[in-house]
Amino acid sequence: MNPARFVWVIVLGMGVGGGTVWETHAQGYGGPLEMHGLHQLSLHAAAARAFGGVTLGLGEEIGVMFYHPAALYALSEAQFSLGLRQENRDLSQKQQYAPVRYYPNLSLLLEGLTYKIPDPDSTLLGSSPRDTVQRSFDDLGPNWKRASRTRRPLQGLGALPLHFTGFRLVIGLGAVEYASLDHYYQNNNVLNPPVLSQRPLPTPRPTDDRPLQVDWYQFIRSRQGALHGFGGAIAADIKALNLALGVSGLVIRGSTEDLEQEVARGRLIFYSNAFRVDSVYRRITRSGTSTFRGYEFTFSSILYGRYVSVGVVFKPPVTFTRTFSLDVTADTGSGVAVTASEGEDRMRLPWRGTLGIVLQPRADLRLGMEYEFRPYGLARYTDAQGQTHQPWVSANLFRVGAEVLLKPWLRLRGGIRGEAEVFVPEGAPITHDAVSYEVYSTGIGIVHPRFRFDLAYEYGHLKYQDIWASALSQNSTVRHMLTANLAVRLGKLIR
Repeated sequence: MNPARFVWVIVLGMGVGGGTVWETHAQGYGGPLEMHGLHQLSLHAAAARAFGGVTLGLGEEIGVMFYHPAALYALSEAQFSLGLRQENRDLSQKQQYAPVRYYPNLSLLLEGLTYKIPDPDSTLLGSSPRDTVQRSFDDLGPNWKRASRTRRPLQGLGALPLHFTGFRLVIGLGAVEYASLDHYYQNNNVLNPPVLSQRPLPTPRPTDDRPLQVDWYQFIRSRQGALHGFGGAIAADIKALNLALGVSGLVIRGSTEDLEQEVARGRLIFYSNAFRVDSVYRRITRSGTSTFRGYEFTFSSILYGRYVSVGVVFKPPVTFTRTFSLDVTADTGSGVAVTASEGEDRMRLPWRGTLGIVLQPRADLRLGMEYEFRPYGLARYTDAQGQTHQPWVSANLFRVGAEVLLKPWLRLRGGIRGEAEVFVPEGAPITHDAVSYEVYSTGIGIVHPRFRFDLAYEYGHLKYQDIWASALSQNSTVRHMLTANLAVRLGKLIR
């Protein structure tokens, strides 16, 4: 087909797509809230966060019992721990355009710049209604910024060592924040249908006798809430083999406040080499709650030594179920209609795992590395109608950290860890390469015979571009995270 028969119209945004194949792995379309945020797992130990996310080699650290349960073997006496976290996020999107063939004013319309163009003189010879400058009916620009702050309890944990002939058991119980489901997405220039996006195929160019109508609107999607886990862990220390084995289990529950909103900006009607903008009033709001439930088990082992320790973690497949209840309000100007939308969907996560190693070349220095396997491309989502597909993409993450013993009571930590989203940018040449970024961390640990205090600061900057034939979106999320844990040693309650 002749390329001249296509129009490269731009659709900009940063939301996970919906049910068709070409929307599942890419951002750029205002899809509904589904399992958004489920991959944003919380690490419960400030020491591990400061150590680059490495959960191995932290000594008597109770906060990793649900990430690396075998690490409980290092506890020599009963402990109780509390943790808090605060996160600041700065989100933004900048849209940039180039003129589009056949429709040069389209880029100016979507950028909100047509007010700078005077109306043409209709008295000139050769003028026609098609020369009219198409203008928006609001003052909404393409770019946006948003700042948010969340403070939540991170964990409340307790553990008790039990001594037996030839081995020890350490039993732990507690409640944690399993995952932060906070999510925000905004797109001021959604076009529906997403005409002439290059995937899976471009849309044929309209003709004068068969024009193409496209809805133009602003889309906002927001979710606030978290998943919490309640459970226990047990670790066995077999000293004769320098081997620790551990298992943990969590009952996971949580709820979120969900919001989706579409505000019409107009209707675009495309002809062969001109387009028109008609005024439309429409505001659709979907608001309500989602309730999540699931279970998770973790198995781990550590082979420990004086200078080197090696650990492995396995997480079996798990299914999360979401029950949602939404009020849908449609305001068309001539009337307001309110309906209810309820349903249930599921996400099945595959096997996941982590390999780690810690080196201690000197008594005052520890170096840790971990490699996490996240085959989320195998995760299966089943919607409320029973249709199943695989919306996420896989990523493998590397973490590295260092800990220096400055004083017998003071430890300084630092590290870098990889993080990844579960989507690829729109227009990416590799359709299974997840958006990824680095998180830089530092922190201190204060050790006292009766307590342990850990503080961690983390900085991450997620940025990527959604790219079309003649436009791009520059998406950015800057994260500042502060985590604090206080662990109290209760002594040897059982000898």
